[in-house]
Amino acid sequence: MQLTSFVTALASLVLATGAAHAQTNFPERPVRWIVPFPAGGSVDLVGRAIGQKLSELWGQQIVIDNRPAAGGRVGTQIAAQAAPDGYSQLLTLNTNLTADRSLFKQLPYDPEKAFTPITIIAGTSQLLVVNPLLPARNVKELIALAKEKPGQLNYGSSGVGGSLHLAMELFKSMARIEVNHVAYKGGPPAALDLIAGRISMMFFNTPAALGYVKSGKLRALGVSTAKRSPQLPDVPTIAEAGVPGYDVSVWYGLVAPARTSPAIIDSTYRELARVLAMPDVKQQVEALGADTIGATPGDMARRVKAETEQWARLVTRAKISFE
Repeated sequence: MQLTSFVTALASLVLATGAAHAQTNFPERPVRWIVPFPAGGSVDLVGRAIGQKLSELWGQQIVIDNRPAAGGRVGTQIAAQAAPDGYSQLLTLNTNLTADRSLFKQLPYDPEKAFTPITIIAGTSQLLVVNPLLPARNVKELIALAKEKPGQLNYGSSGVGGSLHLAMELFKSMARIEVNHVAYKGGPPAALDLIAGRISMMFFNTPAALGYVKSGKLRALGVSTAKRSPQLPDVPTIAEAGVPGYDVSVWYGLVAPARTSPAIIDSTYRELARVLAMPDVKQQVEALGADTIGATPGDMARRVKAETEQWARLVTRAKISFE
């Protein structure tokens, strides 16, 4: 009996030591960042910039795995079902972790229970952009045009319930206009159709939109946040351009599947915090139209909770429903 107890205790010690070793030496192989949006989108651009620097620090590659579809929910489900070993993490937009709970009652995962927060990497705004040939040079003219042609103008988004869709639904509600929704598998495909004139307008995350705006392929009418974008100081906020009180921000959050070891979560957060504090990384992210944040896992959890409640109230008030 005593011998059995000793063997059991020894086996437990060996297993615990092995687990501790794995966590202490994490990562020992490449880490996959599932990005549930297309290459060239804002999440992808910011993720690659940060991931490259973290790869150098870790000595292990960050592999960006783009899984676009359904406004980010397909990739999010893949991440929710991944092994909780730290080697599959999800880099996504705030709305996938917050607003989706109110918008989709039949999600195959619970955003709150399926993931463990690591950090908020960066935050940015969205731009309300139109085809340059559209006869609307500012927000008020766009609203007037939409009211002259109710239901005749189309807008694109990254998918039903995605951040770009929600931004326009809120804009529609506050501006009291009717425009038709065309869903794509990400912001970049929608932008290409906007440039081609197949749709009239869309919201587009600033990092992905900047190049199109600066090249003249798209015209920016307004910034979604309460403050103007430093990269486009002449573009007014939507609130000051004709829709008072409009304020929608975007942030990029990194999470791991639930039950991932706290040691791995803490190690990943601390290394990312080092990366996000580097001056060259800050400059690189700012050049994309975003700002580094580096929230602690606890701060991220509190922000997710607060925004989940905020979106629930908004969805009810604006009567937004996708099911």
